[in-house]
Amino acid sequence: MSANRLDRNVVVLGGMGVGKSTAIQRFLNNEFNESHYPTVSNTYNKRITLNDREYNLTITDTAGQDETSILDPNYAGATDVYVIAFSVAYRKSFDIAKVVRDKILDISGVESVAMVLVGNKSDLKADRQVSRAEAEELARAFNCPYVETSAKENQNIEELFVKSVKIANKARGDDDTADDAAADADKSMCVIM
Repeated sequence: MSANRLDRNVVVLGGMGVGKSTAIQRFLNNEFNESHYPTVSNTYNKRITLNDREYNLTITDTAGQDETSILDPNYAGATDVYVIAFSVAYRKSFDIAKVVRDKILDISGVESVAMVLVGNKSDLKADRQVSRAEAEELARAFNCPYVETSAKENQNIEELFVKSVKIANKARGDDDTADDAAADADKSMCVIM
C-alpha cells in the first residue's frame, strides 16, 4: 500500500427501499438498476483521489432498517463515517433516519459520530414527502451536513462520498480536507445522505 493512501470505512444505513444500494452501485460502477433485491449486507472497495491523496474506501451496504432493527455492534469500532439515507419521496424513511442515528449513538457509546445525512430519490419531485428545508433542519439538529441525491439521475452521488471522506478526515483530525468539510458542516461531524 502506498504510504500516501489512507483507508476510510463508510457504513451506509437507512430504511428499506430508500436507494442505498443503487446509490452505492452508481458511485462504484456508474450503473443504475431499478430492479434490486433487498440487501443483507455487502462490502465494496473503491479507490479515490482527493486533494492529491489516495483513499481506499471500504463501503458497507447494510440491510434496510426499521424501528425494531438491531444494528450490528461491529459497525461501532471500525466505522469512520456513517451515511444515513432516506427517500425524499417516503416520509416514514425520514422518521427511520432519526431512529437509525439514535441507534448508532447507542452502539457507539458516544454523543456524536461522523455522519452524513442523505435524501435520495430527489428525481421524484411529484412524489416528494420530505422538503429540503425539513431535511436541512434535521441535519442542523444532528449537527451534520445534508446532501440530496438521485442515483437514477447520477445527481450528487460522487459529492456524497467525497463529503463522507472529508467528514471522516475531520473526525480523525486529518486537516488535508477538514477545512472543506468544516465549511460544509459548520464544524459538525455528521453527514446524512
